[in-house]
Amino acid sequence: MKRFIGMAVLAASAVFAEEKAAAPAGMPPMAKPGPEMKAQQWFVGSWSCAGQMHASPMGPEMKTATRIDFKMELGGFWMQVKGTATYGPAKGKELFEGFAGWDGAQYQRYDFQPGGMTHFTSKGWDGDKLVFDGEMMRQGQKMTLRHTINKKGANGYDGVLEMDGKPLREETCTRSAAK
Repeated sequence: MKRFIGMAVLAASAVFAEEKAAAPAGMPPMAKPGPEMKAQQWFVGSWSCAGQMHASPMGPEMKTATRIDFKMELGGFWMQVKGTATYGPAKGKELFEGFAGWDGAQYQRYDFQPGGMTHFTSKGWDGDKLVFDGEMMRQGQKMTLRHTINKKGANGYDGVLEMDGKPLREETCTRSAAK
């Protein structure tokens, strides 16, 4: 019996040694997300947002309510964001979906909404403030946008979206209780 166990251990060792030898020599270790993406993990979870949409070419002035869901994807290199209306004429409809990642020098964020898309960049957090600047293409028109996020403690933030230098949407968001 001892001889059988010894042979089994020896055979298993040979298999593992063979698998290890099969890996290409000089292959770099698997990359890991940098500290910039770890900082974004603060957003992970569901948020309830309420605010005001100002009158603009995007539509009339109205109250807004949105659920925003954040989660890390692709090994933590990208953060996925989805916004769904919880009030008004678009209630229950997805308003936007986006992805944000760090390219080594700045955050790159892509938001997709019906009829258009936005590309934002940001240098990152400055204390409790995160500012994204970018351009939106919607139905053939280009608009300049700025999205400013101000942390309000561990479970809240205020967001202001400006279009061509004027407030478009202002909202206060609170982290939803974990389910």
